[in-house]
Amino acid sequence: MGEMKIKKLGVIGTGFMGSGIAQVAAMAGLDVTIYDSRSDAVKKAIDTIKWSLEKLKSKGKFSANPAEVTKRIRAVDNLETMSDADFVVEAIYESIPAKQELLDKLGKIVRPDAIIGSNTSSIPMHLLSEKVPNPERFIGTHFFGPVPLMGLVELVMGPETSKETLETAKSFAKFLGKTPIVVWKPSPGFLVNRIFNAVTMEALRCYFEGIGTPEDIDTGMRLGYGWAAGPFEVLDNAGLDIMAAIFKVMGGQPPPQIQEMLDKGWLGRKTGRGFYKYGPDGKKIKD
Repeated sequence: MGEMKIKKLGVIGTGFMGSGIAQVAAMAGLDVTIYDSRSDAVKKAIDTIKWSLEKLKSKGKFSANPAEVTKRIRAVDNLETMSDADFVVEAIYESIPAKQELLDKLGKIVRPDAIIGSNTSSIPMHLLSEKVPNPERFIGTHFFGPVPLMGLVELVMGPETSKETLETAKSFAKFLGKTPIVVWKPSPGFLVNRIFNAVTMEALRCYFEGIGTPEDIDTGMRLGYGWAAGPFEVLDNAGLDIMAAIFKVMGGQPPPQIQEMLDKGWLGRKTGRGFYKYGPDGKKIKD
C-alpha cells in the first residue's frame, strides 16, 4: 500500500460517529485530536471509547492495551489546535448550515496541504466544498456505525476533489482497517444510503400497515438476505433524528409515525427507546 501519509488526525464532533472514528484511528496507531463545542460530549466520548475498547478486548477482537490507545487521543477546547493535523474529519450533526459554518472556520485554520473530510450521510458535496479554500483537498468520508465494527467507508468526490486526495483518503481508510468505495457523481444519499432508503421505506410501510413487526422484518432481512442487522436495528443504531435529516436532504419528509417518535424523544439506542427498548448499557431489552 505504500507509506501512510497521515500521521495526525483531527476529529470535530464527538458523538456516536466522531468518537468511533477517533477510536479506530487511535487503535491503528495515529495521534488523534478531538474537539466538540460541548465539553460534556468530549468526556462522554472518552468514556465510551474506553468502554468500547474493553468490550472488544473481552471478545478477543482487540489485543492491545486499551490504556495505550486512549493515550493517543487528545481532547482540546478550541479549533485552532487542528492546525497541525494532516487530515481533519468533521463529524458534527447532519445540518447543512452547521457544517458550512464549521468548514468556513476550519478552512482558515488547517494547513493548505491538509485534507478535510466530511462525515456526512447525505449532504451534497458541492454545498460543503464551496466553504473550503482548497476544495481539491476536500472529500466526503462517510463512515458507517458503529465505526469500530463496520468495515465500510464511502469516499464521496466533491466537484474539485483531486485524484491525489482520493488516493490518500483510500490509503487512510485501508490503514484504519476499512474498505473504501467511491461515489463518483452527485447522488441523493450517495450510494449505500440511497439503496438503503428505498428498502427502509418499504420496511416502514410493512410495519405501519400492520403487515409485519420490526422484529419479524429485521429477522427476515438477516436470515433471508444475509444482513448483519435489519432495517429497524439500523435506524435505531444510527438515530432516528439522523435518519429524519437524511430523508429531508434526499428531498422527502420522514413518515408521520417517525416524527411522532421524535416528538417523544425516542431517537433510538442513544436515548434508550426507538423501535426497540434499550438498557443503560445499550443492550436491547425484550418486552
